[in-house]
Amino acid sequence: MRYRAAWAVVGVSLGAGALMAACGTGDGSTISGSGGQGATGTASQGGGLTVGVGGDLTVGAGGSMGCPFTCSADLKTVIDCNGLAVQQCGTDEACLAGACSSDPCGAAEEAKSSYGCDYWALKPDLIGEGFGACFGAYVANTWDVPVHINVERQGQDLGSAFIYIPQGQGQGLTYAPYDAAQGLPVGEVALLFLSHQAGGFLPQCPGNVAFNAETAVSGTGRGNAFNIKTDRPVVAYSILPYGGGPSAATSASLLIPTSAWDTNYIAVNAYPKSQVVAEAAPSLDILAFEDNTTVTILPKVAIQGGGGVSAGPANTPIDYTLAAGEYVQFTQVEELTGSPIQSDKPIGIWGGASCLNVPVNATACDSAHQQIPPIGALGSEYAGVRHRNRNAAPGEEAPPWRLVGAVDGTQLTWTPAAPPGAPTSMNQGDVFEFTHPGPFVVASQDEDHPFYAAQYMTGADTLGQLSGEGDPEWVNIIPTAQYLDDYVFFTDPTYSETSLVVVRRPSNIDGQFKDVDLDCAGTLTGWQPLGPYEYTRVDMVTGNFQSVNGCANGRHEINSEAPFGVTVWGWGSFAVVNTAYVSYAYPAGASIQQINEVVVPPTPK
Repeated sequence: MRYRAAWAVVGVSLGAGALMAACGTGDGSTISGSGGQGATGTASQGGGLTVGVGGDLTVGAGGSMGCPFTCSADLKTVIDCNGLAVQQCGTDEACLAGACSSDPCGAAEEAKSSYGCDYWALKPDLIGEGFGACFGAYVANTWDVPVHINVERQGQDLGSAFIYIPQGQGQGLTYAPYDAAQGLPVGEVALLFLSHQAGGFLPQCPGNVAFNAETAVSGTGRGNAFNIKTDRPVVAYSILPYGGGPSAATSASLLIPTSAWDTNYIAVNAYPKSQVVAEAAPSLDILAFEDNTTVTILPKVAIQGGGGVSAGPANTPIDYTLAAGEYVQFTQVEELTGSPIQSDKPIGIWGGASCLNVPVNATACDSAHQQIPPIGALGSEYAGVRHRNRNAAPGEEAPPWRLVGAVDGTQLTWTPAAPPGAPTSMNQGDVFEFTHPGPFVVASQDEDHPFYAAQYMTGADTLGQLSGEGDPEWVNIIPTAQYLDDYVFFTDPTYSETSLVVVRRPSNIDGQFKDVDLDCAGTLTGWQPLGPYEYTRVDMVTGNFQSVNGCANGRHEINSEAPFGVTVWGWGSFAVVNTAYVSYAYPAGASIQQINEVVVPPTPK
């Protein structure tokens, strides 16, 4: 391991963990400050340092006496170093470097969060029963004007006939065609049917498809991804297969825009190989968006090779060269989790499994995929709060949790206490799993010791009843330092149970917890203490697509005056027969700023 050169720009926000100097005459007065490009406002004065902990994504040269203007998480407001609004940007403007700008995509690129204008989606490996399964993506308009969507694969413009706007939910779900000229309306979500090949076991896409062929790679090999571009910031997710319960094996991932990609990662697979499905195996995908990208991996175990992918022994660096939009996939029995990866140009990494059993000896299996953040965006603290108990659970569910070490000598502290089997120390490449109902907070000694954390849902039959509630799923846990204060997200309308897990931090301004408001339900309640944080779970849809708290599936927005994290969970049950034995989960969004200076090179120890 080595460290990145420290950033030299004074006042740059390191994601949600930045230190910002307060304006400092100590007399409590305020002074006027210019934010540049027309942004003006006031900045409070006071003595000492104010510690900015989240929600502020970019830093500009505005303000006075060391109190720079920054940008709100939704890119709509210029704020000062105390988090107070300085200027509300106009329609179709965005906050860029502490000032209102006419370049929304440039602002999203600078912010390095899940808001973006350039994404890649690849269809991950899936066992033979999933051949040709419907691969889709959601694009949620986060902006105040219509958004235009363009999709390419291998340099070919795929048009827009496969893009729809879902309306309703459950049996009443319909798909309105997307109008490429008018764009995706404000407040709407587009569903993109990217690929499907007829003849498989799983349902077809319920509409036109961009690519009428199987675009996934079976086993280890090379493939090509879909490039999704927009002219205004959006949030994007991938889902495989699309279609709710009949799809039988769904997984989903929050997509990370290319503006937040990097060159240094730790490999993460979904889970160990299934003991039930012989064909199933852990999977890892590495994608380039520039030609002649060289990727070096130091595998913890031997790479088996095949399909145009060179094999290699354990603990020996091996290089792979990728073209723009090309990915290399490793699907093999032994996990590569914990292996350092470095490239000469930014890359995207997806972990997965061609079918996931949780635990490995429990039926049934589902697909699994998550886009993995770069090492620089990994945290040194995580709050672990699982999904709510499923109705058939005989008591408190205790699913698996996983931690992956990035740095030798990582010491962990737990709140309220370390769960049985949980580690108190980790080295680079270590993988630890434990089962526990939670909740908990786990932290290392400092930001120079980041690590990865994940949570799971177990197979429905582990509940001991034939309820069909959910099935195996795996989802990234977002570091507490990467929480935002505003999210636009989407809940899949084909799932009859939808629930949110929300964790909030106290405000860095006054130390108080702030209300969290969900568009359909209003101010959230039911908060429970968790160390320095609070959490709550919010049902949105249950039973036979019954509305809870005035909510229904679809596009939603949730916000607060202080940072918080949101994980979306959806599953089915025999309450609606054709939704049983399936689930999905993804973080609603995240900051993906560099919050540490760690680099883990692929160098043998």
